[in-house]
Amino acid sequence: MNQHLIETESTNAWLMNFAREKRIDGQSLPDLYVVRADFQTAGRGAGTNTWHSSRGCNILTSIYFETGLAAADQFVFNLWFATSTRQFLAKYVPEVLIKWPNDMYVHDRKLAGDLTEHSVSGGRLDFTVAGIGINVNEEKFPENIPNPTSLFLETGQRHDVVALMEEYLGVLRERRPLLSFEHASALREEYLSHLYRLNELHPYLVQGEQITGIIRDIDRFGRLVLEHEDGSMEAYGFKEVGYVLMQNA
Repeated sequence: MNQHLIETESTNAWLMNFAREKRIDGQSLPDLYVVRADFQTAGRGAGTNTWHSSRGCNILTSIYFETGLAAADQFVFNLWFATSTRQFLAKYVPEVLIKWPNDMYVHDRKLAGDLTEHSVSGGRLDFTVAGIGINVNEEKFPENIPNPTSLFLETGQRHDVVALMEEYLGVLRERRPLLSFEHASALREEYLSHLYRLNELHPYLVQGEQITGIIRDIDRFGRLVLEHEDGSMEAYGFKEVGYVLMQNA
């Protein structure tokens, strides 16, 4: 574990800034460089979402990667990171699934979420910072957070957060050779085999209107492919389609 912070605004922001400072100095961080925090004062999720975590209760970490992927193929990283995280969590909660594009769900409850940020140069990913929050020992969540859960709530057991973090990093290191375009097809198959709501009829929000559809696939750019009630297929990017979830399921 390379850097442990008692408190920071955001592990992703800290690591992105640190990586850029190193580049300015003509240096580069080692692949799988890690920063972990006990507490975030401004934890972020995807888009404008925030991330709640009680002090010292959960995994709050960001990890640095140099993948060499083309910018157009950046979703390969998402495939690898999501499937690796799911593999780790499935040891404790076997029914965990990947909610497109990058959350971890147990039934209709959110167990973990990641925020991936890429630095692009010359049409390729210069480096990637992947941040993840995994709810470990959290017992209660604010009422305004929809459908959260934790390993403690799912298993009834408390976990050593540092030991769990090391175990998680071990899975990432073991699967690191799969992080390449050559493995994209296999990663995509693994991702789809554990995709939340695949081939099920559910309501979704598209451009502010509720529709009913079936998740059938993801395309090479990572867009979600929905089959509409009339049988037509359409691919949607992040924030173009939203899940309709039953609250406190």
